Amino acid sequence: MHLFFSQKKDRLPARAQRGAVILLVLVTVFLAAFLMSRFIQRAGLELLADARAADEMRLRVEAYSVLEVTLAVLADFRAIDTRLYSPAQGWAQPLQYAGYEPEGNKRVEVSFEDESAKVSWPNADQATLQLLLEQAGLERREAEQASDALLVWSRANYSPLSSGNDARNYERGELPHQPPLRSLESWNELAAVQSVRAYFYDEFGQPNARWHWLEANASLFAFNAVNINAASPAALSVAGLSPSQTTSLQNYFSAGLGAGVGRYFHSAAEAESITGAASLPGKLGAHVQILRIHVTVHDGAAVYRLSAVVVPPGEVAGRSAVSPSNPPALGNPSPSLSAKKLDYPFRILEIKEDVNSYGAGIAPLL
Repeated sequence: MHLFFSQKKDRLPARAQRGAVILLVLVTVFLAAFLMSRFIQRAGLELLADARAADEMRLRVEAYSVLEVTLAVLADFRAIDTRLYSPAQGWAQPLQYAGYEPEGNKRVEVSFEDESAKVSWPNADQATLQLLLEQAGLERREAEQASDALLVWSRANYSPLSSGNDARNYERGELPHQPPLRSLESWNELAAVQSVRAYFYDEFGQPNARWHWLEANASLFAFNAVNINAASPAALSVAGLSPSQTTSLQNYFSAGLGAGVGRYFHSAAEAESITGAASLPGKLGAHVQILRIHVTVHDGAAVYRLSAVVVPPGEVAGRSAVSPSNPPALGNPSPSLSAKKLDYPFRILEIKEDVNSYGAGIAPLL
């Protein structure tokens, strides 16, 4: 009996030793598998990042090529008709006009947004801003207060109509600051303007429907007249047209589209017979002064977007308030890309690119 237990007791350490070895091997295998999976994951992410960077560069080159072709087409139409009036001239499909075909399986889209068909924010006075904000849905008293606050924010030597909009109030805020005393450079600045932010942002601090309406109907660029060929009803109303005159214009353009004929005016005076007015307000014109060009390149799941704001040669337009006696500085934004040096047919005011090849958002690069 003693011998039996002694032999069993002697065998236990050997089993325990083998179990420890097996456990050590399992732990080593598990650790190796874990490290290998992390390595593969990281390598995969790096490969994906490299692939996206390659897609971005490839699509970026295509986007700029398309932009150059589009500008060439616009310059061609301008040389023929002296000015750009409306896509109804024939430049609505510039790539088709130029016979441009993208490489490989890429799909390219080009669209236009006439900034001069909106209300020029930098050139708007208090009465114009108030009328625009009423169009956005503010009550008359609210629009008066908000337009007053916006001018305090953006104009030097402006005397506020209300003591509540005194510029010194910004110094007493939770984060003390001072108004920049220049026109808005981004619609996001509305969040910093007292007596205004509550009308254009929701309870979560996100832009609301009024904010998006304002962005669609007002321009942060300066020009002298609203292009009647593409103006929104709000812009026409602010410019001085009645609702019935605006409806007459819309019906005129719609009838042309229905008949497959693009209609546009060469001057605001040509629209007088359509609106029934003896003369139209001086704030109305009939040509493009500032044009935003949108280029989108698709290649499978990859998407690249490019947006450029250009001014045709000879137009008095820019970022700050302009008038014939105070034209904006000529040339491209970058001093190394002088328009005079390059003899470029358009002035480029702004370029924005989508830095995410798979369309997660648009970020400005210039």
